[in-house]
Amino acid sequence: MPEKMDAVFLWVDSADPAWRAKKVQYLPAKARESSTSDIRYRDYGTLKYAFRSLEKFAPWLNQIFLITDQQVPEWLNTANSKIKIIDHSEIIDQKYLPVFNSSVIEMNIDKIPGLAEHFIYFNDDMILNRPLSPEDFFKDGQPCDDRIYKPIVPFEDFDHILINNGILLNRYLDGRWPLSKKGIFSPKYGSTLFRNLLVLPYLKKSGVPGYVEPHGPLSLKKSSFALAKKIWPEEIAENNTHRFREYNDVTIWLVRHLQLERGEFHPRDAKFNRFLRLNQTEEIKKTLEGQRNGAICINDKAVDDYDACARKVDEYLEKKFPEKSNFEK
Repeated sequence: MPEKMDAVFLWVDSADPAWRAKKVQYLPAKARESSTSDIRYRDYGTLKYAFRSLEKFAPWLNQIFLITDQQVPEWLNTANSKIKIIDHSEIIDQKYLPVFNSSVIEMNIDKIPGLAEHFIYFNDDMILNRPLSPEDFFKDGQPCDDRIYKPIVPFEDFDHILINNGILLNRYLDGRWPLSKKGIFSPKYGSTLFRNLLVLPYLKKSGVPGYVEPHGPLSLKKSSFALAKKIWPEEIAENNTHRFREYNDVTIWLVRHLQLERGEFHPRDAKFNRFLRLNQTEEIKKTLEGQRNGAICINDKAVDDYDACARKVDEYLEKKFPEKSNFEK
């Protein structure tokens, strides 16, 4: 187990009038709705429960870093020494600020002052679901993850970014797949292992077609960011100029993919993370009541009946985590 293991969260209060005014001020003249919509930024109260889940199920975490843009959740106990608020200006060069693109913020989290080499990256809608140990995230000094491939089937604007990551990774591999065979055929993947068997001929002949993305807490190393920025310096530097999401963004998943392809990870149960939409209320309820999944991501993208679904999910989360954490006032 690493001596220290930190947690990193991104959070924004999109209801803040000052933040909203700033966003409007910097909107591009021909902004794409998919990259600037308020839906992408809204806060529906999950961060408080995410913090409760950390205290209840992962009390061994060292430090919790919350990255914000001159904002602090009104309920947060900032006097708690385990919490550190990190402003965008501490990790992103002033010439790129303000920034409203999570892809840019994510690719700079390795610059957090005092961040441990081994850390877990969360979105504010990712919640731990049962008691966990450090070995659920890092084992023998390596991130726990699943290396499961799948073709990218594009349906939405975001899929451009997955393809961007894939282009950079395959240029790096340059026909050398696999650099490492670690975890390609791990029995921990269960039936999802068949995905790898199906795409194996393509992997050997043409390269990596894409991955099953966990949509859950990511185990990452600072040194992996340093290596990524050494391999792709121009592309990652260019990424910093994207104030809002753009078609040629690269994301933190590129760092994850680099760890997988270099064999710098430890295979983990493919069902450790569960991804559900906010309107899948019954599935969310069952998942929170069960112990099968180590973490759940409750995503609210393009959900009808948002208010009603958010109220239901808040009810389920309050039942799961009824007690205030020490991170709250």
